[in-house]
Amino acid sequence: KKRKKKKKKNERSHTHNNKDVWNRKYDDGSDILDIGSRKAEMQRGRRHRANKMMSSMTMAAAAPPTQFDVPNVSDPALYCRSNFASACGNSDAAQTVKFAKGTTTLAFKFNGGIIVSVDSRSTMGAYIASGTVQKVIEINPFLLGTMAGGAADCSFWERNLGTQCRLYELRNGKRISVASASKLLANTMSSYRGYGLSMGTMVTGWDETGPQLYYVDDDGTRLKGKYFSVGSGSTYAYGVLDTHYRDDLTVEEAIDLGKRAIYHATHRDAASGGINNLYHVTKEGWIKVHAIDVNDMHYQFKEERESGMAN
Repeated sequence: KKRKKKKKKNERSHTHNNKDVWNRKYDDGSDILDIGSRKAEMQRGRRHRANKMMSSMTMAAAAPPTQFDVPNVSDPALYCRSNFASACGNSDAAQTVKFAKGTTTLAFKFNGGIIVSVDSRSTMGAYIASGTVQKVIEINPFLLGTMAGGAADCSFWERNLGTQCRLYELRNGKRISVASASKLLANTMSSYRGYGLSMGTMVTGWDETGPQLYYVDDDGTRLKGKYFSVGSGSTYAYGVLDTHYRDDLTVEEAIDLGKRAIYHATHRDAASGGINNLYHVTKEGWIKVHAIDVNDMHYQFKEERESGMAN
């Protein structure tokens, strides 16, 4: 009797365990009797949506940000004006973060196209952060932008401009004009006015109307002109441009003028220096003419001056 009772107990326990396994295996509602039923379809859809949500959350975490972050306060504009405003002289005295800017960029139109000439030094006050910054943004094969001010601001928003220009080209089947590209950037800057951006850029290129040159800054200001220079060394560059600029310069003379203007600015302005990157824009597009160390130019021009004095 005892053996029979024990055997029956083991059989009941075994059956109960099998039932538990069955229930655990199909606890999501996918019972063998539910196949093809509405309940099974609902459970399957619920699992699919959960997996899709997890996948999208993983992709969102890995993807780069798609919008510009602002301070997490009730009034971001007031906070930026109070702590990050870009100003000069005594206006910066009360700022928590003081912008210590330094660069020299220039561009000018002439009969043979457009010359864009920049230095490559990045500074934080007296500290030289880098000597090899690429301050010319190659927006597309016919359009260039220059960087002066905050490196991050200029780099981000001019690359954003490149995206907008490409979208325009895909939608309309033709290249965007320089005027329209500069207007897009000016509109973006206007929408972020007062948020502490620091930008002084030139947008230049060749379109259906010929060579065009525009200046755009962080206030949304947009100016059209024959030549501009932006940065802490711009006053020295303007001195050279005002003295030697002509509409009828040859290509060689224009390249030499762009080179000399940057050299003299870097020689007098401690916040400018490094490499002189020079571009020439024509109706076939832009080409990079040279990248010369300003120290090499110093000795080149010194030899020219000494030989001229000897003669």
